[in-house]
Amino acid sequence: MTTSRRDFLLSGLGLMGAAVYGNELFGLLAQQAQAAPRAVGASKILIIIQMSGGNDGLNTVIPFADPAYLKIRPTIGIKPDVVLKLDDKVALNPNMTPFQDLYKAGKLAVVQGVGYPNPNRSHFRSIEIWQTAEPKKVKDTGWIGRYLDLANSGKAQLDNIFPAINVDPILPKTLSAQKVVVPSISDVKNFTFKADPRYEADRTAQLSTFNSIYQKYSLNRPYIEELRRVGLDTTQASDSIAKMVATYKDGAKYPNSGFGRGMQFIAQLIIGGVNCSIYNISIGGFDTHTNEQRAHEGLFRTLTEGVKALQTDLENHGLDKDVCMITFSEFGRRVGENGGRGTDHGAAAPMFLIGSNVKGGIIGDQPSLTDLDDGDLKYKIDFRNVYASVLDRWLGADSKAVLGDRYDMLDLFSRA
Repeated sequence: MTTSRRDFLLSGLGLMGAAVYGNELFGLLAQQAQAAPRAVGASKILIIIQMSGGNDGLNTVIPFADPAYLKIRPTIGIKPDVVLKLDDKVALNPNMTPFQDLYKAGKLAVVQGVGYPNPNRSHFRSIEIWQTAEPKKVKDTGWIGRYLDLANSGKAQLDNIFPAINVDPILPKTLSAQKVVVPSISDVKNFTFKADPRYEADRTAQLSTFNSIYQKYSLNRPYIEELRRVGLDTTQASDSIAKMVATYKDGAKYPNSGFGRGMQFIAQLIIGGVNCSIYNISIGGFDTHTNEQRAHEGLFRTLTEGVKALQTDLENHGLDKDVCMITFSEFGRRVGENGGRGTDHGAAAPMFLIGSNVKGGIIGDQPSLTDLDDGDLKYKIDFRNVYASVLDRWLGADSKAVLGDRYDMLDLFSRA
């Protein structure tokens, strides 16, 4: 694949913490910084949460009433007296109390047995399958990237200042598009001119010199000219984003972790009025080949506390009805435990959707623990059914144009 002039320029701007679509972006962003905070009823927002590593669905949404569960997992199985029951058949892991609270409030949907035909157990390939929504062949664009291309086609340039924001260091293929470039911004502090914070006078002088050089330097070369303009606009943009989130006040307590801080940063951007419809964030550590129960304690607390904190924050600012969160992992785990008090790469697993307009409840049936596919759960719902439902019924898109085929809708939203 050839590298375009635009891609070359964008790939060289990583020092500022973002890839941008062009030299006009940050000038317009400065204008947006003067706008009011986000209005209630604005366009819908989707937050994608990747549980990286391959999460064990059976110890997440636990079929505690099925006697086969503890028989096949005598060491790592969760006992019925400690699970967080959702109904008389399934329960949540005991470290997921915030999700139980959301479920009771009707704001959490559990989609059971999600997968796809002929599952792949390689981390790299399976992540790619979930991120591109294409199990049969390698694809250059992600499912959200294709949505962004379609949603922004025909619009005035940069009509949507940030179509999506990645709150991770590395851009996932989920957001890879042909026409739209997505910035990676982990927090406001990192999206700024780098200087020693102990010496504000020096920082001011360095920034002034930087701007002066970029303003005066001129060569009759397109690459240099575009880099010059982007350099100037980037420094202005960092100040603009800082202003947009400056009025944010904590509306909830977030976990003290990278994931927790990322979720709070998303809240700051939404509440501050940043014009963005898609956010992506990940939490790693779910490749639990050994000591799974111990690993899950911290992972599930961090995940569920971060999600509930963001939901609460949005509720306290009156913006919760505009936002839906969705979780996924590249695969589930084998039904049987291994010799290391853990589990190995498997297939089907549950997904979660969270939000005030999510239709809370359990979608689909728990896959059988005895009728297996070479030791793996047989999937009940294709993950593209979930994607299609989110695209059509939440984002208002044409899922067939994005996914290349029509998939049955799931009843996931109470009102969109």
